[in-house]
Amino acid sequence: MYRDDPLDDEAELRAIVGDEPVDTLLDATPADGREPLEAALDVLRVLQGWVEDDAAGRWFTTPQGRLDRRTPIDALAAGHQEEVEDAARAWVAAQG
Repeated sequence: MYRDDPLDDEAELRAIVGDEPVDTLLDATPADGREPLEAALDVLRVLQGWVEDDAAGRWFTTPQGRLDRRTPIDALAAGHQEEVEDAARAWVAAQG
């Protein structure tokens, strides 16, 4: 999505998923040297290529079967970044 005045990445994620989920990511311990917020932004970019921001926001905060019924936010905060990325790709593939 093109923006005339791009939002700061964290601010953009807050606008899409809300403050509490982003705060959860910021409070989490990095896994494999990668910040959970950074991983969430990578996943967001994948989702934005295929779905509207409101659908992406719901996906991040809805328990997912591929993530053992955890939300992607909770899974990212727990260090399961690859699993979340795989779940995002699978969900996007199912949308088309």
